[in-house]
Amino acid sequence: MRKYRCLHCQHEFEVEDLSAGLKCPKCFNRFVQLIEGESVKGKSWGSKSFSVPKMGD
Repeated sequence: MRKYRCLHCQHEFEVEDLSAGLKCPKCFNRFVQLIEGESVKGKSWGSKSFSVPKMGD
């Protein structure tokens, strides 16, 4: 189980399943910080791997 802290209201909460998305249950803000537990594994991304189509093309 992972423990998170909301960056908006500082509420701390625990989450088992991330399938529904990760939002603070108190203020529903999506900006949270992992404070305890294993980080979620996945492909890292950066500006070079994230593309946005150019306007006018």
